[in-house]
Amino acid sequence: MSRHRLLGVAAVLGLAVALVQACGAGGGKVDGETSSSTGNGAGSGVGGQGGSTFTTSSGLGGIDPVGAGGAGGPEECAETSAEATDGVAPADIIIAVDTSGSMSEEAVWTQQNMNAMVTAIVASGIDAHVVMLSSTDICVPAPLGSGSCPNDENLPAYRHVPQPIASTDALEKILATHSQWQPSLRPGATKTIVVISDDDSDLGASAFTSQLLALDPSFAGFKFDAIVSYQDPFACLSACLPNLCQGCGKCCSTCPQPLSAAQGAVYQQLVQQTMGVSGDLCDQNFGPVFQDMATAVVQGASIACVYDIPEPGGGDPIDFTKVNVEYSPGPNQPGQPIYYVPGGAMDCGPQGGWYYDDPQSPSQILLCESTCNAVQGNPDGKISVKFGCETRIGPPR
Repeated sequence: MSRHRLLGVAAVLGLAVALVQACGAGGGKVDGETSSSTGNGAGSGVGGQGGSTFTTSSGLGGIDPVGAGGAGGPEECAETSAEATDGVAPADIIIAVDTSGSMSEEAVWTQQNMNAMVTAIVASGIDAHVVMLSSTDICVPAPLGSGSCPNDENLPAYRHVPQPIASTDALEKILATHSQWQPSLRPGATKTIVVISDDDSDLGASAFTSQLLALDPSFAGFKFDAIVSYQDPFACLSACLPNLCQGCGKCCSTCPQPLSAAQGAVYQQLVQQTMGVSGDLCDQNFGPVFQDMATAVVQGASIACVYDIPEPGGGDPIDFTKVNVEYSPGPNQPGQPIYYVPGGAMDCGPQGGWYYDDPQSPSQILLCESTCNAVQGNPDGKISVKFGCETRIGPPR
């Protein structure tokens, strides 16, 4: 989808969509117009809201069928419209580093590359929050860290949870310390988890994902990155003779003492399942991997279906209880309503919808994941934000 206009695919999917105008059963209107509606259609539907047959299975989050219109209310609803422009989602990054004795060199390389990664992300206009889970042996220098060791925390951009990570418990420690780093998370931010370890995880990939989402549903759609061993060092060593390592892989290049303790199989599964970024710890070169991680964060934040709330015009303050969102699949095509999800990302569900970045002080509109997936890919579509009519709220989830 274009970075400058948000779009939809309901028309491509051949969905039967009845045009719904905010607060009434009137026809469509061009962006920037002011219109009014009394919702006085005939039928047994909800009064004052007109009949809508928008198909929710598309993931666009439209109004459920409510009949052909209700009795209507006495008050007219004046509405103005403005096209939404693409915004950029903030990025929350949680990094867990194995600080067991065999990882001393890798810990140093991690702290050396942290600033370069975050600098690349911030230079792209993304507000990044980084959480580090490790012992205080890792001390990130300024500008990300405070420049003071071992107290290198530098809020709000950088939070260091002083939690030693053993060889095989990184995933378990991420879950166990959630309450300590949760304050660094933002509504609507992309979520990336990074593990750096020379071992594997005792907790399986599916178990971790299910426990994480049960603990914090805002991690739906998270990415998992890892720097781990791609090879089972002991399987390699069994084919090697001491001091004669021809044919051995990189992790056994120091035969008979391998660089890793085990293949990071669980972490590799999580990378594959979330389409994350991975690097081979046995390359012993972290710089390029951290740059790839930064690039992935930037790309993810840029296509996260986040839109800056436009000014309605006229200089009047926005009444955020009277904001609606519509998607138009192409020029001169009627707008299709997307309903509001008060509970935010954790309540989106398969029906989709939209929500505010901060319900108390909104500055951006975010689309639920299913809605975002449904509208991406159409260069002719657009999202419009309408002001002046009571916000359409989706049915109970």
